[in-house]
Amino acid sequence: MKQLVAIFLMGFLTVEALGQQSVDVGVFGGTGTYFGDMTKIDFQKSTNPAYGGFIRFNFNPRYGLRFNVVNGTIGAEGKFEANPWTFNKNVLDISLNFEFNFMKYIVGDKATPWSTYISGGVGVQSYKYTMDSVRLALLVDPTYFVHAENSGSVMAATIPFGLGVKYNLSKRLGIGLEGSLRKSFSDKLDDLNDPLSHVNPEDIPIKYADQLHNNDWTAYIGIHLVYKMIYGNQEWEMKTPRKNMLDWGIWNKSRKQ
Repeated sequence: MKQLVAIFLMGFLTVEALGQQSVDVGVFGGTGTYFGDMTKIDFQKSTNPAYGGFIRFNFNPRYGLRFNVVNGTIGAEGKFEANPWTFNKNVLDISLNFEFNFMKYIVGDKATPWSTYISGGVGVQSYKYTMDSVRLALLVDPTYFVHAENSGSVMAATIPFGLGVKYNLSKRLGIGLEGSLRKSFSDKLDDLNDPLSHVNPEDIPIKYADQLHNNDWTAYIGIHLVYKMIYGNQEWEMKTPRKNMLDWGIWNKSRKQ
């Protein structure tokens, strides 16, 4: 928990350094699950609680930059090929996301009560990888262990993206529903690190997965609550007629109507 708070505060300082026009802070609660090398997954037993927080710097009512932290248990029960396989571990997910609102949206502004949105960016995941040779011996080629990597901590790059909807509750509070995916650049999340790899009769290592090509994904869905910390730019007051709310720019007091 202390590590999570420290990272969150670092993100706040980073956002503050960008300027003080409009800043939101939020908390997230929901569930997380996994997609990867396992061929059959019991999703009813493979979803676990996830929680986190974010700080969002709003460039204008359409565009924002969000520093996001999510922590929780990622695990699954199912099979790899025809053999049972399970894993369960804590995953810390940190990302920087660009957020685009399909309609103009400012937390607390009556003229912009809600909007759908999409997001995407870059991130990292931190977790522990366990190379269990006893369990793997039942699943992999005997030569797999010639080049198998040892257990240890993993810091893997990710590409996060998602979509959602957000809605105003009051002058400073908002609520949202969001679903997101993370593409991992590591194949170790499920403790099945390139399980089909082997050494052929010519003593040449044959690999099927690497950082760019692997099957590991994480997925999150949940609700977030947002507090408008800094209102900032008052020129963002929505003067655009309702019929023009889907245009691609922003309207401020300096423009003629």
